This record gives sequence, C-alpha cells and structure tokens, in this order.
Amino acid sequence: MGISYSFKYLTVEGGKMKKELEEKIERLRREIDKIDQRIVENLNERAKIVLAIRSLKKRAGLSVYDPKREEEIFNHLSAVNKGPLYNDDIKDIYEEVLRVMKEIDK
Repeated sequence: MGISYSFKYLTVEGGKMKKELEEKIERLRREIDKIDQRIVENLNERAKIVLAIRSLKKRAGLSVYDPKREEEIFNHLSAVNKGPLYNDDIKDIYEEVLRVMKEIDK
C-alpha cells in the first residue's frame, strides 16, 4: 500500500447516492483504523528497541541523548517522505515521537 492509492478514494463519480458515499466513507475509516493499529504496533516495537539501545549505552558509559542521531533520523525521514505530508509535518510528528521515547522507562 502506497500513498498514491489514497488519491483514488477522493474521486466521486457523479450520480452516487448518499448511502453509497456513506458506505465508501465507512470503508475508508476501516482502512484508517487498520493503519492506526499498525502505527501503534510500530511505535511500541520502536520503544522496545529504544530501551535496548538505552541499556547498551548505559552499560558502555555512553550518553543516552545523541543530537547527531536525531538529525540523522530527520534527514532519513525527509529522504523517504513521498508526501502528501510535508517534511516539516513529518519532523513535527517525529519530534513528539522522540520526546516520548526519551521519557519512557526513566
């Protein structure tokens, strides 16, 4: 599933009845629910990895916070972003993700 498929849902052929449109909306909402579930699963998997890295860094006597790594993350996300979200939007979202990841299991 890629971003491009979502645009086909925005086209509504003339003459569609209200019920058909409502059914289409419901199908799309179910797709969003599935995507949201995958996002939550991925965030939790990410958190587990963050905790593992944090543990290893502490054992090695390394600083937990690495601003250079955060910049690498933002650069990578910008490189793979195909839209329709702007890179600044992705950065805003990930700033919050990273903030939460820093706070887990302190």
